[in-house]
Amino acid sequence: MKNVGLNVGLNKTEKKVISLLIEDSEYTSDELAAKIGVTKRTIERAFISLQNKNIIERIGSKRDGSWIVTK
Repeated sequence: MKNVGLNVGLNKTEKKVISLLIEDSEYTSDELAAKIGVTKRTIERAFISLQNKNIIERIGSKRDGSWIVTK
């Protein structure tokens, strides 16, 4: 099967987080939570899940860093 896409195996929140981070990698978990309409904790879980799947990567410190989408 061709063109399966890279969003396979991701939940709705993870997909939204990825698309918002592609728009602006400087978004904080608070901003993402507000935009998507979920809690900050949900966003943090999505970050961990996406990092474990090697889809996003943190560049810089927790305070001043940003996320990059690697896939």
